[in-house]
Amino acid sequence: MNIAEQAYEKGIRKVTIGFSTGKDSVVGLDMLLKAGIEPIPIYFYCVPGLKFIENNLKMYEDHFGLKIVKLPHPMLYDYINHMDWQPYDRALSIPIYGKATFAEFTSAYLQCTQQKDVEYDCNCMKMADSLNRRLLLSKKTDIDDEKKIIYLTKYLTNNDCFDYIKKNNIPLTDDYKIWGRSWDGLKYDYTKGVKKYYPDDYELIKEYFPLIEAEVLRYKLVKKYDYEKR
Repeated sequence: MNIAEQAYEKGIRKVTIGFSTGKDSVVGLDMLLKAGIEPIPIYFYCVPGLKFIENNLKMYEDHFGLKIVKLPHPMLYDYINHMDWQPYDRALSIPIYGKATFAEFTSAYLQCTQQKDVEYDCNCMKMADSLNRRLLLSKKTDIDDEKKIIYLTKYLTNNDCFDYIKKNNIPLTDDYKIWGRSWDGLKYDYTKGVKKYYPDDYELIKEYFPLIEAEVLRYKLVKKYDYEKR
């Protein structure tokens, strides 16, 4: 019995789940549906309106037959508050926003949509991800009734997730062909892939963060410095 099935046995019928479009959240979402639990998948965006992200979400909405909610990522607020990749004149006019967490955004959405029957949130971290996560998750119960968190994929490995996806004929996004994982923010490793494969989306990123190409320059300078040191 997997953790989603355990949750169903406890009487849990409706949950939220952070849905990154990555393999772990894809497996977690499918496990919930197969267990008979109604999920509310939430994608947290750090740049709104990127077409390749919208296409990824549409693919999974069609596959699973449900709607994926889109909410701002806390990282977006960090980008704005830190004036990341902003020119001086724009930085002067950008307001400072308060910090917000995934839980706060999710709670606000549930309140706005008047969904009072959702008590638990699903987390798709794995102990196999890193030593830090293993240490963290080893201290957590599979279903934390106090904090209302279900650790759906806690005991799975990367191979477990890929095998599950293959066995259940679930599509993976093109992110895995470009980055080997789901897209994760504005670091150089990700922006260079967007620039190459999704130039229109790269231009949209530049509208929000005009100096994003400084990330490319920083990478090149660091690489050159490392090379010259050797």
